Amino acid sequence: MYYLETSLTTDWPGTTVAKSFKQVYAKDVELPVVLVRLSDTASTRLQIGANTLDNRYLLIIDVFNTSDGMRLDLSDYLLGKLKDGWVHYDHSHASGGAGTLDRSANGRDMVVDFLTNQRIDFGDTVDTKDKYRQTLSLRIRTSAV
Repeated sequence: MYYLETSLTTDWPGTTVAKSFKQVYAKDVELPVVLVRLSDTASTRLQIGANTLDNRYLLIIDVFNTSDGMRLDLSDYLLGKLKDGWVHYDHSHASGGAGTLDRSANGRDMVVDFLTNQRIDFGDTVDTKDKYRQTLSLRIRTSAV
């Protein structure tokens, strides 16, 4: 999410990055909105006889746009940004401190599979925020340094 926030701030100013549908459908949030959510984790053993797990995560990105052109352009932009991977950050805060988070780099996140990149069509009677909606789903993994 941090990677997309920093990229979109520079390349697509005015785009909101959200992590819940409640944020997307808030009355004061304007389009475009990129919703990033982690759907599930699939774990397998990294090697036979080892206790190390190879975790793969299903990342789902819903893109809420103002037109079909923006829907296609923004989803292509996101795939272009994600295809080469990005720095993985661990976030933490001091005990008892609810303020700012400390961020430290810890490897890279890489796309293993591009699963879907499709328009979501709810028909004619649809909320204005869903009219030009695209969903992307990717299977990713983290490689530690």
